[in-house]
Formats: sequence, structure tokens, C-alpha cells
Amino acid sequence: MTATLRLLWASAFAFFLSFYLLLSALPLYAREAGVSDGALDLVIGSFALASMLVRPWAGWASDRFGRRPLLLAGAALFVVAPVAYTVTVTVPALVLVRLLHGAGMGLFPTAASALVADAAPPARRGELLGSFGAAANVAMAAGPGAGVALVERAGFVPLFAASAVAAAGALALTAPVPESLAEPKRVPLRLDAALSAAALSPSLVALCLMVTYGAQVAFLPIHAQAQGVNSGLFFLVFALVVAGVRGHAGRLSDRLGRTPVAATGLVLAAAGVAALALARGLGGLTVAAALYGVGFGSAQPALMAWCVDRAGAQDRGRAMGTYYTALELGIAGGAVGAELVAAAVGPAAVFLAAGAIAAAGATLAVARR
Repeated sequence: MTATLRLLWASAFAFFLSFYLLLSALPLYAREAGVSDGALDLVIGSFALASMLVRPWAGWASDRFGRRPLLLAGAALFVVAPVAYTVTVTVPALVLVRLLHGAGMGLFPTAASALVADAAPPARRGELLGSFGAAANVAMAAGPGAGVALVERAGFVPLFAASAVAAAGALALTAPVPESLAEPKRVPLRLDAALSAAALSPSLVALCLMVTYGAQVAFLPIHAQAQGVNSGLFFLVFALVVAGVRGHAGRLSDRLGRTPVAATGLVLAAAGVAALALARGLGGLTVAAALYGVGFGSAQPALMAWCVDRAGAQDRGRAMGTYYTALELGIAGGAVGAELVAAAVGPAAVFLAAGAIAAAGATLAVARR
């Protein structure tokens, strides 16, 4: 990796650490502020809604105005939002802050991925996109547990301060990153211009992958609790495995092609999430997490590089915006679908259905090669 990419990796780690510090603790803060269970879903979900709506426009803007403005704006929003939580206690105010916070998530990763795609030689594109993405997974492994521990020892105000400091670190590290967009593309601001047609096929495959993620995030804690197991172990093993696999899988996709690596990853992810239906106890949960992590970590960098391969140099921002929009839709669809399937058929069927969708994504990847 070049010095620029190393700097961007460190910036992304600080950015995602700021997010993951709050991930598990924020619902506790909302409950302490007197937010009802019904309103809690609105408060928590508004972040994902804002992120999903911003991503395609962030891709368009990064091709039109450059990567750096969006990187700096996203990091700045992540500095402001944790500070705003400390003085926010009503539901409308919390929703507004969550929308602001989610907009930052829509801006920074989209522009950062486009910058990595600009800087990476085509022969190493998958490897470098995979290595860059590991920054978020390392932060995922460390952040949630650290955030809850900080709340238990010091309270919510120090937690929000730590999140703001991490985001300020991301902002400081981003400042010296040079602009990578060689020639801005003057595309009019329309809905059809916000998405990349070239990136739609791999993005649809990525949506199938993220359905599995949304399903297990929504339903795994309940499934694990019923067995007397802490679901946090699954997410820790999953995050560490993904972080370790991504760069190697991306390098493999540079050598063998995007389709075989992406399809194999989706098949492994399908097997991992389906194994959750049969997993019993701590050992079964760990095996399922490792298998799912290998599949997830293999498919993602190959799919990202596939989107960039199909797009031109002036459309990489829109390609990444399309890809991340598909990710958000997949997570939301998986979470909602998990609730419906569990109510209609039963808990085991949630993971089997999610695995079937991932397997369908692998078939689609091969068909659209």
C-alpha cells in the first residue's frame, strides 16, 4: 500500500471506531432518556435510512466535485453528532441527530472506497480494496465492547467524548490525503445519474450477501439468548475472520477473476448462516461465525472490485455509491424479512431462508459473469 492508502486506512479505522463505540451503547442511552420501545426503533433506524438515501448522491458528488470534500464532510459530521447526543433527550431531537450521523456514514465510506479504487493499480485492485475494508472490521471487533465497558465505568458523556475524539482523529488523518479524481465528470443531478448502470449486476449480488447480514444482526441475539449463549462472541469471531481474509481474497480475485471468488464466498456465507439454524452452544456458534466470516470476507472485496472494473475512471464514485446502496437495502431487507419469517415459520427458518438467498446470489454471479 502507498503512503496515501496507509493514511486513509488509519483514517477509516478511526472513523468506524467512532461509530462502533456507540453501536451497542446508544440504545441504552435512549432507554435512559425515556424513549419507548416503539420510538426506539425509529431513533435507531433513522441512521440507516439517512445513510441509504445519501449514498447514491455521495457517489455522484464524488465524481463531480472530488473525493476529499466528501471525506472531510463525513468525518466532520461524525465529530458533531456524538457531541449533539450529550444535549439531546427528546425523540424528535434524537431522530434529527441520528439522521445527521447517518449522513456522515453515507459520505465517508463511499468517497474513501472510490479514492482507493483510483489509487489502486488494476492488477491489485481487489487486494487493496479488501485490505482497506479490513479497517472497519478491526474497529467492529474492538468498538462495541469498549463502548459498553466505558459506559459501565464512566457513563455516557465520556463515551460520546471518546467517539467524537476518534472522529476528530479521522478528520485530522484525512486532511493530508490528496485528491485522486483526475477529471471531474459533469453529470446532471438526476435520480438516474446517481446510480451506475455498469455496477448494477455485482451490486445485486452484494444485496443477496447483505440479506444474510441483516437477518443475523436482527435475529441472532434472540436465537443465541434462547440457548444461553452470548451473541457477542459470534460478532467478535466474525469481525476478526473477515479482517484477516479480505486482503487475501481480494488478491485471489485479482488473479482468478471476480466471479469465482465472489460466488465461492457467497456459497460459504450461505453455509455459515444456515449453520446457525443447527448451531448449539458456544462451539457451534463459533464454527458458524468463522465459516460465515470466511465467506463474507471473500465475497465483499471481489464484488467491490467487480463494480469498479465495470465502471470507467470517471464513474467510480457512482459505482461505489450503487454498491453501498445495495448493501443498505440488503441489510434492511434481511432484518425485516427475519422478523416476518420467524413469526410465520419459526426461528430456524430465518437462517435457512437467508442462506438460500445467498446461494441464489452465487448463482446470479456466475450467470452474470
